[in-house]
Amino acid sequence: MLPQKMAVTLALGLTVLITGPGILPARAAVIDDLQQVAAVIAPAEYQELASRVNSYTRIYRVEEGDTLASLGRRFQADPELIAVMNYLDSGATLTPGQFLVLPHEEAQTYTVASGDTLWSIARRFGVDFDQLAAANGIVDTHNLRVGTVLTVPGSPAPKAARPVTGLASRSLKPVSMIWPLIGALTSGFGWRGGEFHHGLDIAGNMGDKIRAALAGTVVLSGWGNSVYGRMVKIDHGNGLETVYAHTSRNLVKEGEYVQAGEAIAEVGATGNASGPHVHFEVREKGKAVNPERFLAR
Repeated sequence: MLPQKMAVTLALGLTVLITGPGILPARAAVIDDLQQVAAVIAPAEYQELASRVNSYTRIYRVEEGDTLASLGRRFQADPELIAVMNYLDSGATLTPGQFLVLPHEEAQTYTVASGDTLWSIARRFGVDFDQLAAANGIVDTHNLRVGTVLTVPGSPAPKAARPVTGLASRSLKPVSMIWPLIGALTSGFGWRGGEFHHGLDIAGNMGDKIRAALAGTVVLSGWGNSVYGRMVKIDHGNGLETVYAHTSRNLVKEGEYVQAGEAIAEVGATGNASGPHVHFEVREKGKAVNPERFLAR
């Protein structure tokens, strides 16, 4: 394990950037070739950085004025997750030339089929409804023409950027979970106004059964706080947890082992909730990640 300072800093001197053998394009903030990085940093630093690159990440070189918050907005990622992925404190100051690993999901295409709605497509791919509409220039969201090919956005990137290629390791193929509640997806994972929404909001009727997305041990069943209200948290092992918030009544106790699909709570509107729904989160090692990566489609 490299010292934290070495793992975090990975900064380039101006002379190396201009005259080194592996010159990086002046405005190539998103690095599309790991070999460019290998040419300008020490081998040990390169190996540590490369070990964190996979199909769900990309390399970014910090530019003047960048902050964790601005990168979070630009790439639609949780600033705290970016910090954790790079061994940084949440309030860390970034240094121009510093290399960061960012979460990334590639854009996909989808051909509209009979019965599809923009809402159902957004839910299927785990993307924000408004972002999907904007990415495809859709004004009338109620009328989709069958056969239309839509671009399903992943993490937004500059037009000139390409996905990271080269050394890719530690595949993050997620486990498969079931939906905790069948209902309309009213809010997705990501930026919502001026705040980052750490899960999915699924609408339901008061008293509808909420089910465990995956087998595990209940580690919290009770009142969370004024935001989450009454909630259930399940530990699935290997640093993976799920959270079910705003419940009206919990049906399980702490220490109880539950199976996937087992009823664990009832839909409510406790805490900071505008109506009956479940706020569902998936956490990896304590940090919220997009639940749609895990949910069966």
